[in-house]
Amino acid sequence: MLVLAAVGESLEPRLRRAAGHKFRFVTSRSWDEAVEQILSRPVEMAVVNPGLSGEPRTQEIERICVLFPSLPLILYGELSPTIARILLKLGNAGIREAVIAGYDDHPDRLGDLLVTEATRAVSGELVATILKSLEWCPGELRWAIETIIREPGAVQSVQDLADRARMDRRTCGRWFLRAGLPPPSVMLMVLRVLYAHRLLQDPGYTVEDVASKLGYAQTRTLAQNVKEVFGLTPGELRITLSRDEAISIVRERYLGRSDGELAYVS
Repeated sequence: MLVLAAVGESLEPRLRRAAGHKFRFVTSRSWDEAVEQILSRPVEMAVVNPGLSGEPRTQEIERICVLFPSLPLILYGELSPTIARILLKLGNAGIREAVIAGYDDHPDRLGDLLVTEATRAVSGELVATILKSLEWCPGELRWAIETIIREPGAVQSVQDLADRARMDRRTCGRWFLRAGLPPPSVMLMVLRVLYAHRLLQDPGYTVEDVASKLGYAQTRTLAQNVKEVFGLTPGELRITLSRDEAISIVRERYLGRSDGELAYVS
């Protein structure tokens, strides 16, 4: 999972040490750069310092909350006379987690917090949604399917998926059938479209931004995939379906029913 670290040079080494090898980081030294990273990179969580630009303030963080409400945020900064007021204001804006440097940023605590907040990320929610459908897959294939969700730009083809699962394409297809899943090529498309729908709920993303984040070479390919899965354009998808409605459609058509029958309709 890619995490935005907008915390400043003094705190970034502590954050990286606490994360170990569980997360990858992209660094931002300004608020404008932070927004640009969120728009252009597959960032799924952000750790931000209210004092990134000097004196602690809330405006830039509130802007990120408004533009990208699906992005989990952790506040991480130094104690200062104004920090309590800032934390209270940002707490009212919906940010649940804050860490004070030198007080409660022990590596174990900070690392556990990153893991916990990762479950609130878009990929974490989608993995939880399809987890039951993956019960019959071998561990390596299950991990490879989860990678489609956690790193959508990293798995672009069925061959990529099979390689990550350490099996040939035919064996990969047989496991998908046994698990009650659609063919691997369809599953790749569906999971990326479901991820796209979640991002499109955030007002800060354009359709072009979402296509870029998910690794599409052309926006029109994303539009075609959205049409195939939901029968809508990306613009219609943005305003027509709620998160629960989109997941319900995908579960019913592609992920199998609770009675064990296959639900995929070709």
